[in-house]
Amino acid sequence: MPRPPEFNRARALNAAMKLFWARGYTATSLPDLLEAMNIARSSFYASFGNKRQLFMECLELFGDRTHAIVEKDAATLSPTALPRAFFEATLLDTSPRRAKQGCMLVNTVLELADVDAQLSQLAAQQLDAIESAFARAFQLAQQNGEMDTAHHPQELASMLMTINLGLRVQSRKHHSREALRQIVDNSLSMLDRAAHSRQPGTPRRSSHVV
Repeated sequence: MPRPPEFNRARALNAAMKLFWARGYTATSLPDLLEAMNIARSSFYASFGNKRQLFMECLELFGDRTHAIVEKDAATLSPTALPRAFFEATLLDTSPRRAKQGCMLVNTVLELADVDAQLSQLAAQQLDAIESAFARAFQLAQQNGEMDTAHHPQELASMLMTINLGLRVQSRKHHSREALRQIVDNSLSMLDRAAHSRQPGTPRRSSHVV
């Protein structure tokens, strides 16, 4: 029988994700990871391969958790309430330390775009999956008459993720919670106007979106 692992792999992976999130890929060394994960070097290589492979797992873990937040809220909230719920759960209602770390996916795109295209693209793909979840919610809102159809759901979702990018950068500038909340309020107000406005004289189109 194979020898059972001497550590909890999920717990070690979570610890690595937190360290990468706080420091970024480049600044996180292997000794730092071994200490944070509380594992031996041999166990690290046997279970995770190398630092780069571990980072890819951490990106997927972070992306899956963030995506799950959107999907969970989509099952219980009105689609129009999703953007604010998302920012409250991932930014406004988190600890100051976590808010100042920004978003691991956004951080990775910015850090590695010109350094490691594959890792940057993996983070971008995770962000695209979150954007698609919002697009599906906005499509449902249009079908239910909760949103105007002047803008395609994907366009609104893209606008929301652009807002998300700006907010994560702003959060790393050590703004106060009140300042971040004001930025969220102003940004969502603009998104709301876009989602509920039509050109003057333009008849309302069918709510069916293909």
